[in-house]
Amino acid sequence: MKKYNEKKFLILSFALFFLVMITALLNFVSFSLPSQGDTFRLVFYGLGFTGIFIISLISTSAVGDLKKEIIKLKRLQDFDFLTGCPNWLKFKRDCEKIFTTNQSQHYAMVIFDIDKFKAINDLYGHQEGNELLTAIAEILEKHRKKDELFARMATDNFSILMKYQSYGEFSQRMENLIREIKGYSQKFIVNISMGIYLIGQADELDINTLSDRANMAKRSIKDNSQVSYAFYDESMRQVMILENEIENRMEMALRNNEFEVYLQPKYLFLDEQVIGAEALVRWNDPDRGILPPNDFIPLFEKNGFVKKIDTYMFEEVCKLLKKWKMEKDQLTKMIISVNFSRLHLENMLLPEELLAITSKYHIDPKMIEIELTEGTIFDNDVQMVEIMNHLKDFGFHISIDDFGRAYSSLNTLKNLPADILKLDKAFFSESSDNDRGKKIITSMLNMAKDLDLITVAEGVETQEQVDFLKEKGCDIAQGFFYAKPMNVVEFEAFVNKKLKSV
Repeated sequence: MKKYNEKKFLILSFALFFLVMITALLNFVSFSLPSQGDTFRLVFYGLGFTGIFIISLISTSAVGDLKKEIIKLKRLQDFDFLTGCPNWLKFKRDCEKIFTTNQSQHYAMVIFDIDKFKAINDLYGHQEGNELLTAIAEILEKHRKKDELFARMATDNFSILMKYQSYGEFSQRMENLIREIKGYSQKFIVNISMGIYLIGQADELDINTLSDRANMAKRSIKDNSQVSYAFYDESMRQVMILENEIENRMEMALRNNEFEVYLQPKYLFLDEQVIGAEALVRWNDPDRGILPPNDFIPLFEKNGFVKKIDTYMFEEVCKLLKKWKMEKDQLTKMIISVNFSRLHLENMLLPEELLAITSKYHIDPKMIEIELTEGTIFDNDVQMVEIMNHLKDFGFHISIDDFGRAYSSLNTLKNLPADILKLDKAFFSESSDNDRGKKIITSMLNMAKDLDLITVAEGVETQEQVDFLKEKGCDIAQGFFYAKPMNVVEFEAFVNKKLKSV
């Protein structure tokens, strides 16, 4: 269209130039040849009027084309090119109009996105992803009522302005909408995370703030496949404020060595001797004191900072092992386990990087156990197996942490190059109190033994649990019944005292 208009403009310009030149020539001749002046002047006026007529026609056509271009540009400015639904800018403008003309109506701001949308694009192709987005736009249009709005904000993010009469009626509409979106594909699972802010009559918040609050609700359930939507409440805002404070301080805290290694002893069931420990991070904040991992690790998982923390903890453990080695301490025989987040699975060079750190401190990799959660392994099985094999080749021990939480099949363990199976403490503590639970634990321990896996029971808290696990052949215990996590100085004193008493 642009090239077409440029060509039309050039033709128009040339035609006008030609008419002007001919008219000027005739006008000059008419005055130079008086005898023919009237004739030339008639021709001159005829050409002039003809030129004006032609110019009017072409101008009218050009103006029509210009109007079409303006309408087209306006649509591109206001609507998403892929799905055809309004974009965020138009959505905001239309929201303001609706709030002005429908002041007595109750509305809710809804924000949602597609869980693991990038994985859908990567595994099934961008065409499949685009078709999903278009289908969602069609579903939203189907469910939209009069004076309701929706828009595609960006990528897989959508916003909706919905009317509501009651909590129950609104929740039912949400359930119906989510059910239809989830039922879109037979090829892959479609899950969404949706945040909802119910706009009160007294609210004088701008559209961006309403959206932010719906977003807070969405973030509270992100990556939780059991829940599809959440309503905003004020506690979420307080959590967001705290998270912002943590994010503003985390880099400086790492530079200032505020993150400390705490160690929880592991006991051999056979003789109840300490044989190692799990390294657990604590944040020694100058203002708030010692913070447990639940206060910051979930946030670090979301923002990616956990990768730096994991690497930092690994290096701190290597420093500690070197210290014990140089001091010829009895602790040199201790195997220390270090946790690694699922985010490390994106890095195929992880084994080489960890080996480089152990080499830097002259530590044998066999003195370190790498803990990977069950969910992490089974979500990324192909790549994970390759990483695990490399770690094993370098001499590291590998444990599957929190086994039982994700309800994976024990049969899948036979293909994993793991050494140790750690039973999830929640699963273990709930199941060991009834006969059926005890049978499940017994089966898990027997199968692990058949696969030559060392078994560790986390969260051991009672003598009854100790007796049962020892009877069923569990190898190692870890929990408050024996010892709580402690700082390095306390751990050294605790273990040396235990060893001297033997």
